[in-house]
Amino acid sequence: MGLKSCFRKNIRLLLLKSIFLSLSVFCSTLSIKAQNKLPADTVILSLRDAEKLFLEKNFELLAAKYEINEADAAIIQAKLWDNPNLNIEQGVYNPAAKSWFDVTATGETAVSIQQLIYLAGKRNKKIRIGKVNAEIARYQFYDLLRTLRYELTTSFYELYFLEQSVSVYDREITASKKLVDAYSVEYQKGNVSFNDLARLQALQFGLENEKIELLKDANEKQSNLVLLTGDTLSRPIKPFVEISVYDKINPDSLKLDQLIASGLKNRYDLKIAEDQVQYEQANLALEKAMRTPDLTIGGSWDRQGSYVYNYNALTLGFDLPIWNHNQGNIKIAENKIEESKILRNENELEVKNDIKKAFEQLIETDHLYRASLQKFDSKYYDMLDGIILAYQNRTISLLEFIDYIETYKNSKTEFYRLQNNRIDAVEDLNMAAGIDLMKNK
Repeated sequence: MGLKSCFRKNIRLLLLKSIFLSLSVFCSTLSIKAQNKLPADTVILSLRDAEKLFLEKNFELLAAKYEINEADAAIIQAKLWDNPNLNIEQGVYNPAAKSWFDVTATGETAVSIQQLIYLAGKRNKKIRIGKVNAEIARYQFYDLLRTLRYELTTSFYELYFLEQSVSVYDREITASKKLVDAYSVEYQKGNVSFNDLARLQALQFGLENEKIELLKDANEKQSNLVLLTGDTLSRPIKPFVEISVYDKINPDSLKLDQLIASGLKNRYDLKIAEDQVQYEQANLALEKAMRTPDLTIGGSWDRQGSYVYNYNALTLGFDLPIWNHNQGNIKIAENKIEESKILRNENELEVKNDIKKAFEQLIETDHLYRASLQKFDSKYYDMLDGIILAYQNRTISLLEFIDYIETYKNSKTEFYRLQNNRIDAVEDLNMAAGIDLMKNK
């Protein structure tokens, strides 16, 4: 009985070793195949390719360009003179000649024409307001471009790192599933306990649920990228990324005062706030000019209706500025100037705070990344195979095996998250300071 028991024990050990060895090879092969196997309609894009599609097809940008055209058209409209007014009066019935609508020399016909002339430079002041509005429209376009490009870049890299994390889960789920299947067979034979099988099943279910959450986030980023790039076919996007390019950035070489100066110069939302002050100042000048009445000049001719035949006259008309001097609108415009100045100062402070916050975040994230980079060398990524072999050789228990699996998964996905956070920090500083740290990298 002792020899038979020892023989059965050795057979089970060899069987489990074979399972684990096959599992290790299978997982490595499956991981490589999974990375290469993509849906037929998948679009593989670099960030540069995605930006090109974004600039050409993004619907918000295309719509914003029309707003610029509208603002330019408003300038053209402001330059136009008002159309003259023509008035014709014709007598209906001539009792002397007993004639209806008599247009002859005996009938009554009167004609007048009038032209409105703006005084106090109102027309030029309206043109000035139109030009400021057109400049604001352009700044709004560039600010929208800056915001959407930031969203494109961050979504692009978030999708990439989510996919990397999903690949970690795929590998562990495949390993756990094969393990559960093998243990189920051994459990039916009475070679392993139900507790061991249940623990492995719980591990598998936990991994699958966590993967589903990652896929939800990845699908959201996919949808966002499809919308940003204007892909009407809604094809899945596979990001092609060169992470090493970001390693060339040295945040310690950046100067906060230079970044703030750049932000104050390049931030289009601040330019909009500054132009808003100019708009309100131009509007105040127009409201003050509105105190001066406009002049209406014209001429009239009347065949029979005046004291002489074929009466001709010059007409002049304007409102008498007795009650209304546009006092209320002037007061409103004066307050609007002060309001816009306060908002501009608030915007300037916000720009400085955004830059300071983004700069400090980049320094912190970059230092953490470089410190972690030394721990996550290429050997670390082979840790899963080592865990399997360790359990195969019975140098670790099942609980230790599950704990190591969790540790490996968490460590690798957290490192992906750290890489993503570092890239986000770079893009946050780019957006805050109105610069491009990746230019010429």
